[in-house]
Amino acid sequence: MPARRSRTERWRDSLHSLVERNGPIEITVDSEDSELDLVWKVRLLSMDNESLVVEQPVALHKTVPVDIGAEIIGAIAIGQNRWMFRTRVLEYVEKISQFGTVKALKLAMPINVERCQRRNFYRTSTTSLSLAPIQIYQLLEPDSAVPLEVATQAAIVDSSSHGTANDPFELAKPELGQSISSTMLNIGGGGVGLLINADETSVLSKHHLFWMRLDLSPAIPLPLSLTARLAHTRIDSSGDAHCGFAFDFIRNRSYEPFVAEQICRYVSQIQKPNLGDRKAA
Repeated sequence: MPARRSRTERWRDSLHSLVERNGPIEITVDSEDSELDLVWKVRLLSMDNESLVVEQPVALHKTVPVDIGAEIIGAIAIGQNRWMFRTRVLEYVEKISQFGTVKALKLAMPINVERCQRRNFYRTSTTSLSLAPIQIYQLLEPDSAVPLEVATQAAIVDSSSHGTANDPFELAKPELGQSISSTMLNIGGGGVGLLINADETSVLSKHHLFWMRLDLSPAIPLPLSLTARLAHTRIDSSGDAHCGFAFDFIRNRSYEPFVAEQICRYVSQIQKPNLGDRKAA
């Protein structure tokens, strides 16, 4: 039996293996109202015949609000192979782990899993995720990013009472260098995972401090300006780079809780009742 078929049929064994080595799965809230899907890597803490327990997603030290009953799309990644499944949040729990007591979500055990397509590893025959395209730039002068952060925060806060937000980018543009196109694979407690095409990876070795904007519209009226350091890189068999970027708030520490609040606001907003059916391929 081919290995891929065997793993698909024995997906529970793959989950058991992740529990044993304290490994992660990926989860995202399934919502028809979302313009993009924010994917979190969360540790799989335990499982039984009826449920999975995963750590609750966190954004910059702030717990991300995921409602009981929320529909969830999950993914199991083994090497370059990936399987996706559907589940839902059953309840909030606390779990004792080697990291201490952690807040966790109990998810319904999936009925089945489906292997993702070879050239689009966030799509199956029935499910597709909308991953954010993100343009990242070399940040030539780190201090130059702060005025736009301050102006963006002020404009978003002001929009809550005035209803509109004017983008201050052209008035407070940072000193930027070469740009790179990327796709956001996941967002974590302190940064993002980006996929960068093989043709553009050479820029990564020349620079380690970058600038990007995260567009969470319409829930958040303006893109969030973010400074990030390249933390690690893995090159896959196609030559594409899977990069981890750590957000850097050292020059504007008050901006960090604001960004966390906006990410949580986005996730909360997409869980409100919607009119459409759940997304399908």
